[in-house]
Amino acid sequence: MQKITVGVISDTHMPQRWLNLPESIFDLFNDVDMIIHAGDVGELWVLDELSRCAPVIAVHGNDESEAARAALPFLQTISVAGQRVTISHGHYPDRKEELTQRKFDAWEPKLSRWASMAKANGSSIFVYGHIHIPMALEHDGVLLVNAGALASGGMTSRQTVQTLAKMVFDPSAAPGTRPTVTHYDMFTGAVY
Repeated sequence: MQKITVGVISDTHMPQRWLNLPESIFDLFNDVDMIIHAGDVGELWVLDELSRCAPVIAVHGNDESEAARAALPFLQTISVAGQRVTISHGHYPDRKEELTQRKFDAWEPKLSRWASMAKANGSSIFVYGHIHIPMALEHDGVLLVNAGALASGGMTSRQTVQTLAKMVFDPSAAPGTRPTVTHYDMFTGAVY
């Protein structure tokens, strides 16, 4: 069976932070079978542009256009190569609760919340955005994958690079085998 490559991107914040998608995205996603956008899309035309590479599945984030918030779900669960993947931006839908949680830097409660969102949907993989930090780590039996962000850092984000990720699923591997996750700097191509 052929491996399945999924491109992962989030926090494009278009056009507030970028007027156009950088061409490097299309170069890095030239071999993907599908793309997951984990929220804070900005304008919906971003998804149209990404679909030049592959079909796109997306959720809305906390900083969206009205059209994106209306068109995209808060959470979505899909299946790739026999593995269930839950996608959400990772924010709290209630703005007051979101702002309260931003006061705390402890990672354990955040990681546990994201893992529980996946488990509630029978998933062992959770793809999210929101924090602008590239990450792929196992927590409480769930692989948590964050692509990082295209948008540059702001008052509430600390990222120093602009990244996207690829997850490669091998359907011929033993059941439950995690996909490999690789992060790429969108402008230098450096691998993380």
